[in-house]
Amino acid sequence: MSTKKNAFSIFLADYRNEEINKGNKPSSFQQLSIKLAPIWNSMTDEEKNKYKVLAAKNKEKPLAKISDQQKNSCDFLSMQKYLTKMFEFILNDKELLEKKFILLHINCHTHNGEQYYFPAEIAALEFNLINGVSRTYHKIIGISKIYPRGFAGGMREYSDLFHQICCWHEHDDDYQDILLEFLTFLKDGSINQADFQEGTLDLPYLFTAETEIGMDIMKAKSSLERFYSTVFPKDGAEHYKSVFKIGSINQLLLEIKKKMKLNLDPQNIRPGMSVHDILESDMFGHGLGCMYHEMRDIAFKCSKARVIQWMSNICKHISTYTSLQIVPGRHIAAQLKDGSRMIIENSNLPLTKQDLKLIDINTFKNDSILPNCIESSILTRTQQFILTHL
Repeated sequence: MSTKKNAFSIFLADYRNEEINKGNKPSSFQQLSIKLAPIWNSMTDEEKNKYKVLAAKNKEKPLAKISDQQKNSCDFLSMQKYLTKMFEFILNDKELLEKKFILLHINCHTHNGEQYYFPAEIAALEFNLINGVSRTYHKIIGISKIYPRGFAGGMREYSDLFHQICCWHEHDDDYQDILLEFLTFLKDGSINQADFQEGTLDLPYLFTAETEIGMDIMKAKSSLERFYSTVFPKDGAEHYKSVFKIGSINQLLLEIKKKMKLNLDPQNIRPGMSVHDILESDMFGHGLGCMYHEMRDIAFKCSKARVIQWMSNICKHISTYTSLQIVPGRHIAAQLKDGSRMIIENSNLPLTKQDLKLIDINTFKNDSILPNCIESSILTRTQQFILTHL
């Protein structure tokens, strides 16, 4: 392919990106080629030079799509090596049982054809095997003011199928506050602004499900990178691409099983017991989803319900072959009288009638008293369960 043709292709791509950024429906490259050829031919050599320079650089490296695929493969291999090494440093069962992991699920504002991903819903859950859930994070994020208008149809089609958070509905869109809140949760403490400026923000690994060739991992990582670059547009791509480390929850479960030598147990190897089957079992979610999805009776589509169920399925599976004690409300959802389910999403929430009597029920709504407290609707069910079942 000639340098001139490469330069023209880059000129077309640059113009198309400008259309997208302005919120216009992007034209196909064939349409743009016909439309912009006269403009290209009338440009001076000096005007064309920047595209020729980019074309020359492009000759030295693979096409972007191939490069992205290779990077995703490298990221996946790096994650596998990290997990293997991490478990090598876990010395005994006690340490493994107390080791904390963070699970992540993201529903995306998505246009698959354009590989456009932006978080519509983020849910994260910190847990360990011995105590179950310790902290959760959940947020629905709006994109109505910034989504590329030409993508609306494809994004609506995707949201109707997967999560029903429409791109033109208004939800919280203070992206800087949301990002800082999410990062503070991941760090379990305050964020040092210098970490952003110096590029030293060190976040823990987040684990999400892989379906085929890490597709869910790729969407989660791409959406968080776009989210980060929206808040900090001046940061280079290499910086924001290195902020989030996303791993496979499938690999995480495999490593836990290997460490406990459960993979050597013949009765642990039978049909219907693949890692995927274990993680995806009992994915109904009623009572575990956020208010938005619960009110629409689609809790099973909720990111929050999914991370809770992943954690529960991991703990239940491990307990089947070990002496791990499962605590309803901590490891698995407790069944309530109305048929819904409840899990206590904050390890500081009191579990006894005596403790509950020390705190006025209305104070549960005060975030200054119980930081990261679960939603008031869930609290009502929590109090109902504790008072009637303990």
